[in-house]
Amino acid sequence: MSRLATRRGLISAGVVVVAVAAVIALSVFLFRPADAAIGEPVESGVPVALSAANLPADTKIGVVLTLGSGTGAAWKDAAQGAAVAAHRFSLSGTPVTLSTADDRGTAEGARTAVEKLVSENVAGIVVATDGPQVPDALSAAADAGIPVLLPYDAGKIESAGPAWRTGPTQAQLSKALSSALAGAKRPLLIDAGGGAPDAVDVSASISFEPGADPEALATDVARRTGVAEPAKADGTPPRAPVAKPADAILLTGSPAQQATVVHALQSANVAVPLVLAAGATSPAFPAELAKAGGTASGRLSTAGADATDAAALRPDGSGRAMSGFLAGLRVLAQEPEAMNLTGDVPFTGLAHAADSRSHDAVVALVRAVSAAGSNNPANVAQALGTLALGPADGIAGGALDFTRPDALDAEVVVLHLSGQDLGLRPQGSSGGAPVSWFARPAID
Repeated sequence: MSRLATRRGLISAGVVVVAVAAVIALSVFLFRPADAAIGEPVESGVPVALSAANLPADTKIGVVLTLGSGTGAAWKDAAQGAAVAAHRFSLSGTPVTLSTADDRGTAEGARTAVEKLVSENVAGIVVATDGPQVPDALSAAADAGIPVLLPYDAGKIESAGPAWRTGPTQAQLSKALSSALAGAKRPLLIDAGGGAPDAVDVSASISFEPGADPEALATDVARRTGVAEPAKADGTPPRAPVAKPADAILLTGSPAQQATVVHALQSANVAVPLVLAAGATSPAFPAELAKAGGTASGRLSTAGADATDAAALRPDGSGRAMSGFLAGLRVLAQEPEAMNLTGDVPFTGLAHAADSRSHDAVVALVRAVSAAGSNNPANVAQALGTLALGPADGIAGGALDFTRPDALDAEVVVLHLSGQDLGLRPQGSSGGAPVSWFARPAID
């Protein structure tokens, strides 16, 4: 393919992204009611309160977080969606207590966290983190017979106990990443600590270790993607661009590492599409990108379930359910005394990050307690294994079928990043990084 044809392809891709962003902005203007102020429902037909019958008064749900900077800490703010779920039930007079524990990102910490929650008589546990410590959390929960939900970890479930993944599997994510790279003939992998996803084909790869020079990496990647090197101060002739440049980049690694690399590539004027590992959907990625000086761009995409704020713009049941979650989030953010899960930060400061995945995990466990009419973990696990939940049950993201360990009953899709603030969260809660992920529109 000629360079002119490549440039035309990139321009066409850019036009599509801009057009999609315009559609999102127009949808917000057309479908967001005038009375959608902070703390009020998005539309009158969207219930903010959630109710559950036969729920024991002392119902308690456990949440395992990774605080500090340990592996899995990228999700600690997203996990605040659990607080939204509990508050929505409280609005109907159905009290649900949340108890949290920090796994410190270690195997020992994971077991200790679960044991703490078991001692507090929780009915089930949401492990709202990811990383190599998760199997130890599952093992400890299995020993106690406590049902566990995994909204963020995509690793294989190897547990003798009752455990369900409510997020995408590695296979689903790999398929969506391959779809994101489908138009590329020579994709380049930058392994910043995440390895190569299974079944995703790349033509070449580069490793980027923590602490390495991102500018040097960006200079090399720029040359590999056809960008001419600038003249060197010492008079040394710059290297010529490669004959067959890469036409897309797949970037894996922690959200912080991905943000560092993305900023460096943007500074080096690397213009090919950048496909990111799924950790980019955590609040940590846009926050770290903004901190580094990078910008949200339509050239950035990733893979995930269509459980983003933009789903609230759909005029169907799932859109109304997402609207209900966001309305509940605004209501909680307006509560003067509302705090985060660990009780040390006002919830309003994290309202930009709380997501529907942790919210849905808590909703699912409450529905199981309701179905069982009991807080006994064995009864809750048995009841949960018979449930299929969707928008009518308060599930804001993809439908969940708990008759199988991988419960997500929704397509995993390509998501694009936009700097457009959809205006669906409380004003001033963006954390300095007003971005949104949205699914690629279907093309007939």
